[in-house]
Parts: sequence; C-alpha cells; structure tokens
Amino acid sequence: MQILNLSAEPEWKLRQWLPHDLIAEKVVFLPDACPGKSPLPTGTAVLTRQPDWRRFAVSDCGCGMRLLRSELTPNDLTQDMWDGIAHRLRKNKGSLGDLGGGNHFLDALAPYQGSPLHLLIHTGSRLESGLVDAHVNHPTTFDREFSRVVSWAKENRAAIQAAAETQLGALEIILDLPHNTYEVLPEGGAIIRKGAVHLRPGDLNVIPSHMAGDVALVRATSQVGDALHSLSHGTGRAMSRADCKPFADQYDFDALRTRLMLPSGIQDSSLRTDGPFAYRDLDACLDLLTGFAEVVERFAVVAYMGHL
Repeated sequence: MQILNLSAEPEWKLRQWLPHDLIAEKVVFLPDACPGKSPLPTGTAVLTRQPDWRRFAVSDCGCGMRLLRSELTPNDLTQDMWDGIAHRLRKNKGSLGDLGGGNHFLDALAPYQGSPLHLLIHTGSRLESGLVDAHVNHPTTFDREFSRVVSWAKENRAAIQAAAETQLGALEIILDLPHNTYEVLPEGGAIIRKGAVHLRPGDLNVIPSHMAGDVALVRATSQVGDALHSLSHGTGRAMSRADCKPFADQYDFDALRTRLMLPSGIQDSSLRTDGPFAYRDLDACLDLLTGFAEVVERFAVVAYMGHL
C-alpha cells in the first residue's frame, strides 16, 4: 500500500485509522485527516480494486459545500437579515432547506481584498445517507441510491441558498462540491473520497477552518494528480466532541459574540462541541498543501449559524 501523507500526523498513526480489511493500492491522507464513525477516516482518498469496495464508501454521502457571492457588501449585513435567514431555515426542519446538525453551518464571509459579501453553505444528506448504506452488497442499487442522495443534498443546499436570497437578494454560485463520493474506474475498482473534494488542475475549492476562523478559496495545481485528484474540505477536527468539554468550559463565548454575528436565541451550550478550539489551524493546513493548491482569496467569517 502506497501512502501519501499530507497531514501533520505520523504515518504509523494514520495506518491505525484504516480498516484492517481494506486492500488499497494508494491512500492519501490530507491535512484534515481524522478518525470518525465511518469506515474510512475523514480527509482521505483511497484507490482500491477489491470487489467489495462499496462498503468503505458509506456514511454521509452527498455532504458538500456551496460558495456564493452576493451583490451586497459585508457592512450591509444586519442582525435582522441574519435572523430572517435563520427563521426560514428553522421552518425547513425535516424538509429541503434544512441546515442540519453536527458541523454543518452557514457562514457570511468578508473577503480580505474587499467586498462583496460571500456565503458558505456546508450541509450533509441527513437521514437520506442511511438509505444508501443498506445496499452495499447490491452494486447497481447502491450506485443508483448514492447518486440520488448526492443530487438530493445539492438540492438541499440550493434550498438554503433560496432562503438566504429572501434576505440578501440574488446570490451567484462560485462552486458547489460534494466531499463524500466515489469514482468508479474503467479498469475496475474505485477512488473513494471521504471528506475529500474531487478536483482537476485549475479547479477551485474552498477550505474553512472554524466558526470564527478564516476561509481560503484555493486552486488545485497540476500536482493534485499525485493526491488522487483530491483536496481537503476543511482543516478538520483537532479533538473529538467528547474531548471538547474542558476547553468549552474555559472558552470566552462572550468575546466570540462581539466579533461574530450569531442568530438571536443561539445559546452557548449549542456551540460547545464545535467551538474554535475544536478545529485545526488554517495556515498550518495550507502549508501542508504547498505545491498541491494555491490560495486565490481569503475570507474572514463575519456571521455564523449552525445547530439551529
């Protein structure tokens, strides 16, 4: 098994995160690599030709990000607008336009190079993903359901965009990229991407860090082919949700609220497992991707909503 380690973790540790029954020709560990509930660690791309590879492609299929450009400036965003978007998303619970839970969010972004205001949507496929997992032993059904759920998740992001447009006006799509997918190879097998974006040289990708941290818009270089045409979808968690409690107990959420617009009614308790302390540093991750991606633009987060 060939390993390309673009993370800060030692290779011996990364190998322990892989399923013991995975037979892979190549595994790429990206800067956001971390173990999770799915068979493969988040932040990996895997080239495998074992016949039952689909059982490693399950969990959170369709999860992705959509970056949007507004005609407004960051200074035009008001608390009433942000609350109005949150109100509409709460009304969408259980249907299209549901932001969901976990680390899914809607950010309002201010480019360091100046206006306009941008929005970043990160959502998954919610309960839809579980409908795929049951078909791992039936490839035709699995592929059909997987494709349907990826399309459903994209429609969900579109519905969140529509909710935002009721307050902010027209929004232009810069990119919309899923990061839990697979690519069936003509010669057999597949490349499975778990928490990794499929890109060709010249393609754009967005890499967020945490709710109050910077976001980078990057362009893949020709070297991305060495990484199985894959890049990070974020900086990744520095600790599990269970390990967040002592850090959350000491964190100054009041100071966070002075520099970040949150929807009215969001309690500190709902932010404790996804606070800034839970995620890796953006610059450190970008350094690890040197040669594979170039920064096109950088944004500051000016408003955040999640855990609605």
